[in-house]
Amino acid sequence: MKFIPENILKPIKIKKILFSFFVLLAFIPFVISGKINFLKANGPENCLACHDDKELTMDAGGKKISLYVDGAKFSKSMHGSMDCKDCHAGYNSDALPHNPKKKKVDCKECHGNLKMESGNVHNNVECNKCHTSHYIISAKEFSRNQTNLCLDCHKSKSVQIYKSSKHASRDVKCETCHQGGHNVRKYSKFESTSLCGKCHNSSLKNFNNSIHEISLKSGNKNVPICIDCHGAHEIVSSKMSIESKGCLKCHLNEKLFPGENKGSAKFVSNYKTSIHASIIKNGNESAGCIDCHGNHMIQHAENPEASVTRMRLPETCGKCHQDLVEKFNKSAHGKALKEKNVAAPTCISCHSEHSIKAVRNDNEFSKLRQVDMCLNCHIEGKLPHKNYKGEEVLISNYKDSFHYRALLEGKTNVATCTDCHGSHEMNHYDDPNSKIYKKNIAKTCGRCHSKQYNEFTGSIHDVSLMTKEKSDAPTCTNCHGNHQILRKSDETNRIANPKGLVQLCYDCHNSVELVKKYDLPFGKTESYSSSFHGLAIRGGSKVAANCGSCHGNHNIRPSEDSLSTINKNNLPTTCGKCHPGAMQTLFTTSIHSSENDKKNSPALFWIKTFYILLIVVTIGGMTLHNIVDFWKKKKIKKIKNSKSK
Repeated sequence: MKFIPENILKPIKIKKILFSFFVLLAFIPFVISGKINFLKANGPENCLACHDDKELTMDAGGKKISLYVDGAKFSKSMHGSMDCKDCHAGYNSDALPHNPKKKKVDCKECHGNLKMESGNVHNNVECNKCHTSHYIISAKEFSRNQTNLCLDCHKSKSVQIYKSSKHASRDVKCETCHQGGHNVRKYSKFESTSLCGKCHNSSLKNFNNSIHEISLKSGNKNVPICIDCHGAHEIVSSKMSIESKGCLKCHLNEKLFPGENKGSAKFVSNYKTSIHASIIKNGNESAGCIDCHGNHMIQHAENPEASVTRMRLPETCGKCHQDLVEKFNKSAHGKALKEKNVAAPTCISCHSEHSIKAVRNDNEFSKLRQVDMCLNCHIEGKLPHKNYKGEEVLISNYKDSFHYRALLEGKTNVATCTDCHGSHEMNHYDDPNSKIYKKNIAKTCGRCHSKQYNEFTGSIHDVSLMTKEKSDAPTCTNCHGNHQILRKSDETNRIANPKGLVQLCYDCHNSVELVKKYDLPFGKTESYSSSFHGLAIRGGSKVAANCGSCHGNHNIRPSEDSLSTINKNNLPTTCGKCHPGAMQTLFTTSIHSSENDKKNSPALFWIKTFYILLIVVTIGGMTLHNIVDFWKKKKIKKIKNSKSK
């Protein structure tokens, strides 16, 4: 800007001031005459002189209507700079009422540029219902408080419940779904799915691949969509709420799902009494519909991709029961399932689908019923089984066992299938992790038979099992059997009869193959058989000493072991059970004398020789005596006959 000298600007300022003064003087007569009253009534202040009174009312249709307008609030509104007459045209402030022929305010006279979209549900709603009459707020502020303004009109319970919804807590406004401004939309039930998908895109993708969407496209109008499960305004996310509102509301409807077969309302109703339907610690619900079937991509049970198909059941159950499923996957059952064996059991084979009960508390999982559950598959050779010797094993023999008979008598501290094989970790007998692996059998049995297990631990048989690979040493099942375990006093039990017990030991100790393989003493069984004890047992005696009488039943140890019942220091006690007063001096030689023992012992040789000579002399003398006596008597008889003649 070019510099203008001060002496030039000063006359110009004086001229402007004088011009303004003369203009003001020209308006004074008009002000005094009252023809111009803008000094008297500056904008709405003339009206607010009365309407700013909170007690100002009027009667209309028998009701009192407030005419109060908050001047301060009005002045801050978007219409604060306007005169009341701009909207209330034709009003006479000096007359009461001001305008007898009142007509509605037409906002379009000023806001003619706003277009009401077709389909706008507010087309017949007056502007002031949303924007209010006097305290018009800006569009920005209106958007900020839009939800509360909507709820001021929509007072039905189904809409007001929005206040406690998930959307409200996350500040999702009405306009997010219904749009806003002058294009408020109302959506049909089936339009809501695509509407929800704008925010919940992944859920919509899953739903579009679900059995619900497939049924919907086929024309089934009863298929649930988003708002059926989550609600339109309450928007629930709680599993229990969704299931009670969505899943069970439909699937317990016998008109929609008739009959009693799988998938029927009666079938699903079993869930209500299951352990999954109960409330667990801290009020958290246990597994519900969506935990097993999924929430949006729910597939038909026969679909290979469904979470409840046979092959995927362990994965589904494993979401909660991870530790048990890990055991199952490693078990013989789990491996068979992975190999797609149609006879392989899954979780629901034992626990059922919906009526899942607490294993510890429910009668369905009593020990007696567990047996029937297992035998349902493993009965009468229905599935092939072989024990470690290779012979066929009938699992159903368990019902002839002492264990099962005790169950029938009401006892609960007896072994069933799961006690020996495990509940989920059941494995083949040749699996080192199996409870019935030969090296693990004693420990498994020892859970109930602790005394016998403690005796067996450290025995010659136990040491052989633990130290030798594929040992032939016997364990519990070799002597007592696998499934048909009988009480010792049972007459049909092999080990109840001394003769049977001896034969049981002979099965191994009389085997040339085993004696040679493990360098066992040879001829021990023969020496026992020819002994007084052996002869008595063979003759049917039930009191003569058998193998167990001397060697023990479970704590069988070599004679060199100080804990052995046949150690030379313990023999008086062992033999003293039958022969009180047995002295140490009686046990200086081997009890089971073999041919080698006899050859290496001069005493035994001379004793044997003496006895042989004694037998020969005694029997020979008796024979000679009888022959001589017979010859003499015959001769005497001959003489008597000759004299009588």
